[in-house]
Amino acid sequence: MKVPYLMADPSVATPEHPEEDWKIWTVINPAVWMVPWFIVLMIQMWMIHWYALGLPGYGFKDSVRVKEPVAMVAPAPAERLAQVQ
Repeated sequence: MKVPYLMADPSVATPEHPEEDWKIWTVINPAVWMVPWFIVLMIQMWMIHWYALGLPGYGFKDSVRVKEPVAMVAPAPAERLAQVQ
């Protein structure tokens, strides 16, 4: 049997979408599989973000490092401050 490669084999029937899309719900019951599917998606998103934010130059851990100290400025003299009445 020859395996079709990316539906290039003319003997494979072409899908008639979206007219035939409703048939997926005869196989998958959303009342049973929607919550586990969302849990899998959340775990996958968490893993991707955990990896991406762990790369050097990304995330919050690199933003806390200060290479040189912050410049300190002397406070303005009291006589130069504007008085709010």
